[in-house]
Amino acid sequence: MLVALIAGCASSLASDGAASGKKSGPQAKELLMTFWNQVKDADTKGLEASLDPSWQVARADGSYMNKSEFLVKVGNGKIELDAFKFGPMKTTRHESSLVVRYMATAEYTIKGSRYKGTPAPYLATFIRQGGRWLMTSQANFDLPAK
Repeated sequence: MLVALIAGCASSLASDGAASGKKSGPQAKELLMTFWNQVKDADTKGLEASLDPSWQVARADGSYMNKSEFLVKVGNGKIELDAFKFGPMKTTRHESSLVVRYMATAEYTIKGSRYKGTPAPYLATFIRQGGRWLMTSQANFDLPAK
């Protein structure tokens, strides 16, 4: 019975990771571009609208922030994103949830720590509410420059 349940869950995802044959990769890239550009432009109003109230970020150094803390840091310049470029992405989607595992190269500063601008893995999650996608989390596995 457990095998049948696992097989049933696995069969709901298409080979490209999208549920029901829908292509979620281009949509995921657009959502991520919006988020990263909002951070780069210190667009706290845009971030307020595109981040779910439950949003959190976690980083490789063990630090983390919730949405309100993040918006304050972006707004007061404690988080500065200078440039970014995306690498390979892998998406999975089921009903109203979207998960994106991706590589990115970014040049940025967080609370005085400069990040080195080398490719690093990231993980982002989104939920569809009221006809639009909201980011619910971001995991950043990049390490600061030494």
